[in-house]
Parts: sequence; structure tokens; C-alpha cells
Amino acid sequence: MRSRLLRLLRICVVAFVVAGCNGGTVDRHALTNDAVTLDSIACEGALLAGDVARGRTTTYFAREQAEELRIESSNLADALSRRKALPSIERRVREKAKHAAVLAATLQRLHDHPSDRAVGAVVASALKKLGSCA
Repeated sequence: MRSRLLRLLRICVVAFVVAGCNGGTVDRHALTNDAVTLDSIACEGALLAGDVARGRTTTYFAREQAEELRIESSNLADALSRRKALPSIERRVREKAKHAAVLAATLQRLHDHPSDRAVGAVVASALKKLGSCA
């Protein structure tokens, strides 16, 4: 059940990333899509970190999944920091780029410590705050 949920979230994240990173000028719609993608990444990471904290996943899976999520958030951070944006939302776009970079750094911590339950608990809490997770 949990692996199905992670797969579904993963598919959603990939779809949002593809939709959000169109390479053109960032408008409100693109920024909204990118924000939703970052929330999805954060929530999927929080689920993963929670599993690490409870010892419910393998070290290998946790390391690889955290790395995939980190790469996605890092790519969004890079795109949002470089792409042109509408002048009316440029500040929000750059703030979202910083948010994505913090998300990537948090996921890197989980990648570096994929079997440490204490790190998993701290990272799960941080990721829930970074995303709009229930």
C-alpha cells in the first residue's frame, strides 16, 4: 500500500515537473505548478523520512529515493533562479527557488543518513513544514 502511494506521488511529481519546467518566462500558472511540485516532493520526502524514522524501509531504497527527490528539487531550484519571470512575480519566483534549494539540502541529509532513525525523524518534521503535508 505504502509503495503504491509513493509510486503514485512519484508519477504526479514527474508530471508536475515536466509541466512546470517549460523553459519560457515564468508566469503565475507556471509558478503555481512549480509550487505544487515542490509540495509533492516535500510530502513524498516526509513519508520516506517517516519510514526511515520507524525503521520501515531499507537503507538502499531510502538513499536512492531521497537522491531522486533531491535531484528534482535541485533542478527546480536552478530553473526558478535562472528563468525569466514576469516582473510582477519575479520576487516570488526567486523566493520559491530558495525554498526549492532548502528542500534539496534537507533531502540530501536524508540521502547521507538513510538508516539513521533520529535523522529520519528530524527530516520528516522539516519536510512536512516545507510542504503542505497533512
